[in-house]
Amino acid sequence: MELTGYEKLKASVEVDCNQGGCGCFNPDGCNNPNRRKDGKACFNDYCDKFKWIIDRSKQYGQRLGLNWEDILDSWESRRSYWYMNYYQESNQPEIKGDNVRVFNTVKAMLRSIGEGGFRCPRCGGISTNPYTCNSGQPLKGTKDGKCDWKIYGLLGDMGKGTFVYCTDKLKGETIFTPLAWEKERNRKGVGK
Repeated sequence: MELTGYEKLKASVEVDCNQGGCGCFNPDGCNNPNRRKDGKACFNDYCDKFKWIIDRSKQYGQRLGLNWEDILDSWESRRSYWYMNYYQESNQPEIKGDNVRVFNTVKAMLRSIGEGGFRCPRCGGISTNPYTCNSGQPLKGTKDGKCDWKIYGLLGDMGKGTFVYCTDKLKGETIFTPLAWEKERNRKGVGK
């Protein structure tokens, strides 16, 4: 019988708690009264990481209208290395803002995006790439004088992108907002 994502993750954390931690497991975060001098318990904060993972999967579930256990199952099915390194802000970023779209399939998402391009959050130009600006808009301070903003950089989408999630892949990411969705939002009067 295959373990659920929760069971697989919990088993991994319990092994670490018993082998390298304080020998206890608390799914609500570390509550070990025998804390180190610096106030932290368990050398690597295994229980705190477990709580962070559960909280983040619940946040995804709430924002996407999906079951958080399904989110966790999808993450665990793709995890091939230590959970302490796999689960972090850069891999499971908090879903912020109101620009969130959920699609049943990648094909449905691509159909919705169309061929109009994507709005770069930095220069406002139209890019054909949803992750890196290739609009050609002039921008001082760049290596060739043109915008080359990357959504995966330090400042990400600057709050102007869209988080898309495809349930067939059980995966989501932030992209530059497609022009088709800007037009749709303007027709509906959203954001005015």
